[in-house]
Amino acid sequence: MKKVIFFIITTILLFGYEVITPHKKITYDYYISKIAFNNKYLIAGLENGSIIIKNFNNLKTLITINLPKIHDFMGDKIPMPIYSIDISPDNKEVLILTEDENAKRTLFIYNLNTKTLKKIFTINQTLMKANFIDNKKIFFAKLSDEITLYDLTKKKFIYTTQLDSYVFSTYALNNDKTKIALGDESGNIKIANTITGKKIATIIGFNKDKTLSLDYQKNEIINASNDKRVGIYTENGKIINTLDAKFLPYAAALSPTLKTFAIQYDEKNNIMVYSQYNKPLYLLKGHTMPLNGMKYINSTTLISYSPSEILIWKIKE
Repeated sequence: MKKVIFFIITTILLFGYEVITPHKKITYDYYISKIAFNNKYLIAGLENGSIIIKNFNNLKTLITINLPKIHDFMGDKIPMPIYSIDISPDNKEVLILTEDENAKRTLFIYNLNTKTLKKIFTINQTLMKANFIDNKKIFFAKLSDEITLYDLTKKKFIYTTQLDSYVFSTYALNNDKTKIALGDESGNIKIANTITGKKIATIIGFNKDKTLSLDYQKNEIINASNDKRVGIYTENGKIINTLDAKFLPYAAALSPTLKTFAIQYDEKNNIMVYSQYNKPLYLLKGHTMPLNGMKYINSTTLISYSPSEILIWKIKE
């Protein structure tokens, strides 16, 4: 114990930050494609086409869903690529957006009560990411920088809006899911209303290349881009903070209190947690592959994932 305390104190004195190891580590038999979580469930979509639903608190596996296979261009059967997973606000359903035959997209809904998987539609559009806006409406972004909203009750799309003319990268929802911040190859951020599809603003700022990761907390957005630039903006476009990263920031996250932010820090797949004034606070060591995503669960807990593992971290605010 004395050696651990001595190591922590020495690290802080030498580097100015504390080195943190994972609080929990979750691994699977296959690479992880996408995850979703809330205070009840942790769901992972794997590259073999299976969906593993765990109890978030004790991490016991509750349900395994095996998606149907599709054919590749040689006619061989392969697992469905998984593009998006999300849990409905009432914790009753899970959406699963996948690639289907001939590069079409299929939306499945899994009912957690009846434990049944239902195909909602298969469509010849490049839907890339999806989230529940409420229990009956699903928001999508397309590869073509378009957004669209599907009503599960009316069984139709409500609107489709072209936000820009670049190739879509990713988006983040605000806390009440009424707005999105969308990133693409331009490095700009587009703000839009998820209910109406109306474009609200375009933020042209510090980032000049493809957005790699976004997060949206309160009225602030973090944009980590391919030019190793990390910008934090208000949703009306004011630049709050900028950081030149030392490595490609494949994942970035803002604290719910906006007091800290985290990015993939280096080629060793470490994460650095910074203060809002860019002071390095914590180096999170434990990932074995580049990150695919990261999110604050609360101001002192983060979850991050790579193809190899999901890690949960505890820090001080």
